[in-house]
Amino acid sequence: MSQDQHDDVTFASRRGLLKYAGAGVAAVALASKAGAQVAEEANTPVLTLSRKGIDKALKVVNIDLLEEAACKNYSEGVQAFVRNGSGRQWTLHENQRAWGDYVFTPHRMNGIVRDKIDLSVDLLGMRLPHPFIITPFGSHGLHHPLAEIATVRGASKSGGLACVSSASTASMEDIMKASDTPKLFQIYLDIDEGRSREMLQRARSAGFKAIILTVDAIGQGSSDEYVRLGHPRPWLPYGNYAAGESPTFKTDLSWKDVEMIRKVTGLPVIVKGITRAEDAVAAVKAGAAAVQVSNHGGRALDGTPASISALPAIADAIQGHVPIILDSGIRRGTDVVKALAMGATAVAIGRPIMYGLNLGGASGVDSVLAYFRRETVDTTLHCGVNAVSKLGRAHVRHV
Repeated sequence: MSQDQHDDVTFASRRGLLKYAGAGVAAVALASKAGAQVAEEANTPVLTLSRKGIDKALKVVNIDLLEEAACKNYSEGVQAFVRNGSGRQWTLHENQRAWGDYVFTPHRMNGIVRDKIDLSVDLLGMRLPHPFIITPFGSHGLHHPLAEIATVRGASKSGGLACVSSASTASMEDIMKASDTPKLFQIYLDIDEGRSREMLQRARSAGFKAIILTVDAIGQGSSDEYVRLGHPRPWLPYGNYAAGESPTFKTDLSWKDVEMIRKVTGLPVIVKGITRAEDAVAAVKAGAAAVQVSNHGGRALDGTPASISALPAIADAIQGHVPIILDSGIRRGTDVVKALAMGATAVAIGRPIMYGLNLGGASGVDSVLAYFRRETVDTTLHCGVNAVSKLGRAHVRHV
């Protein structure tokens, strides 16, 4: 058996303990009320779950089938929270549909050897073996008992870059210790600037390579189904906050916040949640080291364009001055190659990672990344280049 199957892990939160004795998501749902009651009574969040975490490789045929399999493990409330977007979910569906607005223009007879195609990219001084980043998302404990510990272990199997949410189940310090590969830290700025500064200082001390500032979660929407069910997401403590505490999002964000993060941490800042070219330019002027084109996976403002639709204008406006990361709606290697060809340096993947984590733990995460590697290699081969760094607009056209 693997390490994940034997682990009996205790995650230390800021002023409490979150104990995992293993378990599945269904058990999380059943135990959540009891856990919350214990936390309220003892001011120590303890959630004891019923089975050991899975660690197994997966045969990933496509992400739709992976999602279908994972959703059999989720309670109705978790499924509604994870799968759905906000409002009528127009943006959620547009993230998928809009890839069809671009078609490939394959280059033939270029003597490309499939097994020698180079997927590596340069990002913020890091040489990454492939362009797939695990995007920051909170509460990995909804998907696997080892939570973010399993996620970063899975990413490390291929040397991949993981982004850690400030709303993580495990603490940022424990997550950093789980693997030797580089990691980025994402933050939702708090109404209490002192609390934000403290968290940023912890991230710097823990060894994160950059800070991701999410700017579009200033009133995150909920799907109609999630509202209908009564917002039934199971209660899980946040590993980076004191017992019983959670983020209180700051809504009056400004470009001065980028400067504050740079001064507090001395780290590069990535501004995540950009869909408008003017905002991308403003981010660079404010000192951002990169921008992340994102509509929060359709979870923030419904009616926002698909990320791939917003990318060309942003790439034209930035003109290569800083790297561009793109997330939201990536399900195939063909999506990855289209994004890279249209100006992205790397892509960030969310829900597919959740499903792999749920079904296979660390090895499941690695299996999802392997699926994207295979498809990206095959697509790059058809484009007639031997490295993803050589992809450009000559390889796709707008329909």
